Amino acid sequence: MRQVKSYKLRNIFASFQSFIKGKETITGVSSLFNINNESQKVEELIKNGYTELGLIQNKDLVDELITNCKALNLYDPFDKEKHFFDADNIPEDTHVAMYSRNDLVQNENVLKIANDPSVLRVVQDFLGTVPTISNINMWWSTSNHSQAKDAQFFHRDVDDIKFCKLFVYLTDVGPNDGPHTFVKGSTSSDKLTYIRRYTDDEIIKNFGKENIINFIRPKYSCFIVNSYGFHKGTLPIDNDRLLLQVQYSINPIAIENYTSIELSHSYNKYINRLILE
Repeated sequence: MRQVKSYKLRNIFASFQSFIKGKETITGVSSLFNINNESQKVEELIKNGYTELGLIQNKDLVDELITNCKALNLYDPFDKEKHFFDADNIPEDTHVAMYSRNDLVQNENVLKIANDPSVLRVVQDFLGTVPTISNINMWWSTSNHSQAKDAQFFHRDVDDIKFCKLFVYLTDVGPNDGPHTFVKGSTSSDKLTYIRRYTDDEIIKNFGKENIINFIRPKYSCFIVNSYGFHKGTLPIDNDRLLLQVQYSINPIAIENYTSIELSHSYNKYINRLILE
Protein backbone atom coordinates (compact mmCIF):
# COMPACT_ATOMS: atom_id res chain seq x y z
CA MET A 1 0.00 0.00 0.00
CA ARG A 2 3.00 2.28 0.54
CA GLN A 3 3.82 2.12 -3.15
CA VAL A 4 0.44 3.40 -4.37
CA LYS A 5 0.77 7.12 -3.72
CA SER A 6 -1.66 8.62 -6.21
CA TYR A 7 -5.09 9.37 -4.73
CA LYS A 8 -6.73 8.65 -8.09
CA LEU A 9 -4.90 5.33 -8.45
CA ARG A 10 -5.74 4.28 -4.89
CA ASN A 11 -9.41 4.92 -5.63
CA ILE A 12 -9.24 2.89 -8.84
CA PHE A 13 -7.76 -0.10 -7.01
CA ALA A 14 -10.27 0.28 -4.17
CA SER A 15 -13.21 0.47 -6.59
CA PHE A 16 -12.04 -2.68 -8.37
CA GLN A 17 -11.74 -4.63 -5.12
CA SER A 18 -15.08 -3.28 -3.89
CA PHE A 19 -16.81 -4.34 -7.09
CA ILE A 20 -15.55 -7.90 -6.67
CA LYS A 21 -16.48 -8.16 -2.99
CA GLY A 22 -19.82 -6.38 -3.24
CA LYS A 23 -22.07 -5.07 -0.47
CA GLU A 24 -24.38 -6.65 2.06
CA THR A 25 -27.62 -5.44 3.61
CA ILE A 26 -26.71 -4.30 7.10
CA THR A 27 -29.81 -4.55 9.20
CA GLY A 28 -30.64 -3.13 12.59
CA VAL A 29 -32.18 0.16 13.60
CA SER A 30 -31.05 0.16 17.21
CA SER A 31 -27.91 2.28 17.27
CA LEU A 32 -25.66 3.71 19.95
CA PHE A 33 -25.47 6.86 17.86
CA ASN A 34 -28.02 9.47 16.89
CA ILE A 35 -27.19 9.59 13.18
CA ASN A 36 -30.09 11.26 11.38
CA ASN A 37 -28.57 11.25 7.89
CA GLU A 38 -26.14 8.44 7.18
CA SER A 39 -25.58 9.50 3.57
CA GLN A 40 -24.49 12.95 4.75
CA LYS A 41 -21.90 11.34 7.02
CA VAL A 42 -20.54 9.38 4.07
CA GLU A 43 -20.28 12.56 1.99
CA GLU A 44 -18.43 14.35 4.79
CA LEU A 45 -16.03 11.44 5.19
CA ILE A 46 -15.26 11.46 1.46
CA LYS A 47 -14.94 15.24 1.14
CA ASN A 48 -13.19 16.21 4.38
CA GLY A 49 -11.61 12.95 5.49
CA TYR A 50 -13.67 12.79 8.68
CA THR A 51 -17.20 12.94 10.01
CA GLU A 52 -18.45 13.43 13.56
CA LEU A 53 -21.10 11.19 15.13
CA GLY A 54 -21.69 13.18 18.30
CA LEU A 55 -21.97 11.45 21.67
CA ILE A 56 -22.69 7.78 22.26
CA GLN A 57 -26.24 7.70 23.57
CA ASN A 58 -25.68 4.89 26.08
CA LYS A 59 -23.09 6.38 28.42
CA ASP A 60 -23.51 3.55 30.92
CA LEU A 61 -22.25 1.13 28.28
CA VAL A 62 -19.06 3.17 27.87
CA ASP A 63 -18.52 3.49 31.61
CA GLU A 64 -18.98 -0.25 32.02
CA LEU A 65 -16.47 -0.86 29.23
CA ILE A 66 -13.87 1.28 31.00
CA THR A 67 -14.51 -0.39 34.36
CA ASN A 68 -14.18 -3.88 32.90
CA CYS A 69 -10.87 -3.02 31.27
CA LYS A 70 -9.23 -1.62 34.40
CA ALA A 71 -7.72 -4.95 35.42
CA LEU A 72 -6.41 -5.85 31.95
CA ASN A 73 -2.73 -5.87 31.12
CA LEU A 74 -1.24 -3.02 29.13
CA TYR A 75 1.88 -2.90 26.99
CA ASP A 76 4.08 -0.32 25.31
CA PRO A 77 3.64 -0.79 21.52
CA PHE A 78 7.10 0.68 20.98
CA ASP A 79 8.69 -1.65 23.53
CA LYS A 80 6.64 -4.86 23.64
CA GLU A 81 8.89 -6.43 26.25
CA LYS A 82 7.59 -3.86 28.70
CA HIS A 83 4.36 -5.24 30.20
CA PHE A 84 2.63 -3.94 33.27
CA PHE A 85 -0.56 -4.57 35.18
CA ASP A 86 -2.83 -1.56 34.92
CA ALA A 87 -3.09 2.12 34.17
CA ASP A 88 -1.84 3.04 37.65
CA ASN A 89 1.55 1.44 36.99
CA ILE A 90 2.60 2.82 33.62
CA PRO A 91 6.40 3.31 33.41
CA GLU A 92 7.42 6.96 33.33
CA ASP A 93 9.13 6.68 29.94
CA THR A 94 6.06 5.15 28.23
CA HIS A 95 4.15 7.50 25.93
CA VAL A 96 1.45 5.01 24.94
CA ALA A 97 0.01 2.19 27.06
CA MET A 98 -2.07 -0.15 24.94
CA TYR A 99 -4.54 -2.91 25.69
CA SER A 100 -4.37 -6.24 23.88
CA ARG A 101 -6.71 -6.63 20.92
CA ASN A 102 -7.53 -10.19 21.99
CA ASP A 103 -8.64 -8.93 25.39
CA LEU A 104 -10.73 -6.14 23.90
CA VAL A 105 -12.69 -8.34 21.50
CA GLN A 106 -13.91 -10.39 24.44
CA ASN A 107 -15.62 -7.30 25.86
CA GLU A 108 -19.25 -7.31 24.73
CA ASN A 109 -19.51 -3.52 24.88
CA VAL A 110 -16.50 -3.13 22.59
CA LEU A 111 -18.17 -5.48 20.10
CA LYS A 112 -21.46 -3.54 20.33
CA ILE A 113 -19.66 -0.33 19.40
CA ALA A 114 -17.63 -1.95 16.61
CA ASN A 115 -20.72 -3.59 15.11
CA ASP A 116 -23.11 -0.68 15.47
CA PRO A 117 -25.42 -0.89 12.42
CA SER A 118 -25.40 2.85 11.67
CA VAL A 119 -21.61 2.95 11.77
CA LEU A 120 -21.33 -0.16 9.60
CA ARG A 121 -23.69 1.31 6.98
CA VAL A 122 -21.70 4.57 6.84
CA VAL A 123 -18.43 2.65 6.59
CA GLN A 124 -19.77 0.28 3.92
CA ASP A 125 -20.95 3.16 1.74
CA PHE A 126 -17.59 4.90 2.20
CA LEU A 127 -15.54 1.80 1.34
CA GLY A 128 -17.92 0.74 -1.43
CA THR A 129 -18.06 -2.78 -0.05
CA VAL A 130 -18.89 -4.74 3.07
CA PRO A 131 -16.26 -3.75 5.65
CA THR A 132 -13.88 -5.95 7.60
CA ILE A 133 -13.10 -5.10 11.22
CA SER A 134 -9.34 -5.38 10.80
CA ASN A 135 -8.19 -4.01 14.14
CA ILE A 136 -9.46 -2.86 17.53
CA ASN A 137 -7.23 -0.79 19.79
CA MET A 138 -7.65 1.04 23.08
CA TRP A 139 -4.85 2.96 24.73
CA TRP A 140 -3.74 5.57 27.21
CA SER A 141 -1.64 8.48 25.96
CA THR A 142 0.28 9.72 28.98
CA SER A 143 0.91 13.33 29.90
CA ASN A 144 4.22 13.19 31.77
CA HIS A 145 6.50 13.88 28.79
CA SER A 146 8.16 16.97 27.37
CA GLN A 147 8.59 15.75 23.79
CA ALA A 148 6.31 14.05 21.28
CA LYS A 149 7.12 10.57 20.01
CA ASP A 150 6.25 8.40 16.99
CA ALA A 151 2.55 8.79 16.06
CA GLN A 152 2.43 12.08 17.98
CA PHE A 153 3.93 13.60 14.81
CA PHE A 154 1.90 14.10 11.64
CA HIS A 155 1.77 11.05 9.37
CA ARG A 156 -0.37 9.10 6.92
CA ASP A 157 -1.58 5.56 7.63
CA VAL A 158 -1.23 3.10 4.75
CA ASP A 159 -2.81 0.01 6.29
CA ASP A 160 -4.95 -0.85 3.25
CA ILE A 161 -5.88 0.55 -0.13
CA LYS A 162 -8.95 2.07 1.54
CA PHE A 163 -9.95 2.07 5.19
CA CYS A 164 -11.24 4.26 8.00
CA LYS A 165 -11.21 4.32 11.78
CA LEU A 166 -13.86 4.97 14.42
CA PHE A 167 -12.58 6.94 17.43
CA VAL A 168 -14.41 6.97 20.76
CA TYR A 169 -13.18 9.32 23.48
CA LEU A 170 -13.21 7.57 26.86
CA THR A 171 -12.00 10.65 28.73
CA ASP A 172 -12.71 14.35 28.32
CA VAL A 173 -10.20 15.76 25.84
CA GLY A 174 -9.36 19.43 26.25
CA PRO A 175 -6.81 21.42 24.23
CA ASN A 176 -3.94 20.16 26.42
CA ASP A 177 -5.17 16.57 26.83
CA GLY A 178 -3.86 15.13 23.58
CA PRO A 179 -6.67 15.76 21.08
CA HIS A 180 -6.67 13.79 17.87
CA THR A 181 -5.52 16.23 15.20
CA PHE A 182 -6.47 15.84 11.54
CA VAL A 183 -5.67 17.76 8.36
CA LYS A 184 -8.94 18.43 6.56
CA GLY A 185 -8.85 17.54 2.87
CA SER A 186 -5.45 15.84 2.98
CA THR A 187 -6.90 12.42 2.10
CA SER A 188 -7.50 13.49 -1.50
CA SER A 189 -4.20 15.36 -1.88
CA ASP A 190 -1.07 13.98 -3.52
CA LYS A 191 1.13 16.30 -1.49
CA LEU A 192 3.68 14.74 0.86
CA THR A 193 2.98 11.10 -0.02
CA TYR A 194 6.37 9.82 1.12
CA ILE A 195 5.63 7.81 4.25
CA ARG A 196 7.42 9.35 7.22
CA ARG A 197 6.72 11.64 10.18
CA TYR A 198 6.18 15.32 9.31
CA THR A 199 6.59 18.48 11.39
CA ASP A 200 3.80 20.94 12.07
CA ASP A 201 5.58 23.52 9.91
CA GLU A 202 5.66 21.16 6.92
CA ILE A 203 1.95 20.45 7.25
CA ILE A 204 1.01 24.12 7.68
CA LYS A 205 3.13 25.09 4.66
CA ASN A 206 1.44 22.53 2.40
CA PHE A 207 -2.14 22.49 3.68
CA GLY A 208 -2.68 25.70 5.64
CA LYS A 209 -3.18 26.19 9.35
CA GLU A 210 -6.92 26.67 8.85
CA ASN A 211 -7.26 23.02 7.79
CA ILE A 212 -5.73 21.57 10.94
CA ILE A 213 -8.64 20.27 13.01
CA ASN A 214 -8.17 19.52 16.72
CA PHE A 215 -10.85 17.21 18.07
CA ILE A 216 -11.33 18.90 21.44
CA ARG A 217 -14.38 17.02 22.59
CA PRO A 218 -15.96 15.64 25.78
CA LYS A 219 -15.96 12.04 26.90
CA TYR A 220 -18.31 9.80 24.83
CA SER A 221 -17.59 11.78 21.63
CA CYS A 222 -17.16 9.74 18.45
CA PHE A 223 -15.90 10.41 14.95
CA ILE A 224 -14.80 8.45 11.89
CA VAL A 225 -11.56 9.34 10.14
CA ASN A 226 -9.94 8.30 6.89
CA SER A 227 -6.48 8.19 8.40
CA TYR A 228 -4.72 8.02 5.06
CA GLY A 229 -5.11 11.75 5.56
CA PHE A 230 -2.52 13.45 7.74
CA HIS A 231 -3.14 13.16 11.46
CA LYS A 232 -1.47 12.78 14.82
CA GLY A 233 -2.29 12.18 18.44
CA THR A 234 -1.18 15.44 20.00
CA LEU A 235 1.11 15.06 23.02
CA PRO A 236 -1.00 15.34 26.22
CA ILE A 237 0.19 17.97 28.68
CA ASP A 238 -2.44 18.30 31.43
CA ASN A 239 -4.19 14.92 31.58
CA ASP A 240 -3.84 11.39 30.23
CA ARG A 241 -6.12 10.50 27.35
CA LEU A 242 -7.98 7.20 26.87
CA LEU A 243 -9.64 6.26 23.60
CA LEU A 244 -11.06 3.30 21.73
CA GLN A 245 -10.33 2.84 18.03
CA VAL A 246 -11.98 0.43 15.60
CA GLN A 247 -10.48 0.02 12.14
CA TYR A 248 -12.57 -0.96 9.11
CA SER A 249 -10.94 -1.90 5.82
CA ILE A 250 -11.53 -3.71 2.55
CA ASN A 251 -8.80 -6.28 3.24
CA PRO A 252 -7.00 -7.71 6.26
CA ILE A 253 -4.11 -5.45 7.26
CA ALA A 254 -0.50 -6.27 8.05
CA ILE A 255 -0.95 -7.64 11.55
CA GLU A 256 1.06 -10.64 12.65
CA ASN A 257 -0.85 -13.59 14.04
CA TYR A 258 -4.51 -12.63 13.80
CA THR A 259 -6.26 -14.67 16.46
CA SER A 260 -9.98 -15.26 16.13
CA ILE A 261 -11.63 -15.55 19.55
CA GLU A 262 -14.11 -18.37 20.05
CA LEU A 263 -17.17 -16.50 21.24
CA SER A 264 -20.88 -17.09 20.91
CA HIS A 265 -22.26 -14.10 19.00
CA SER A 266 -24.84 -12.99 16.45
CA TYR A 267 -22.67 -10.47 14.59
CA ASN A 268 -22.00 -10.60 10.85
CA LYS A 269 -19.44 -13.36 10.36
CA TYR A 270 -17.71 -11.76 7.39
CA ILE A 271 -17.32 -8.37 9.03
CA ASN A 272 -15.91 -10.01 12.18
CA ARG A 273 -14.02 -12.85 10.51
CA LEU A 274 -10.58 -11.71 11.68
CA ILE A 275 -11.49 -11.27 15.33
CA LEU A 276 -14.32 -13.74 16.10
CA GLU A 277 -15.00 -17.37 15.29
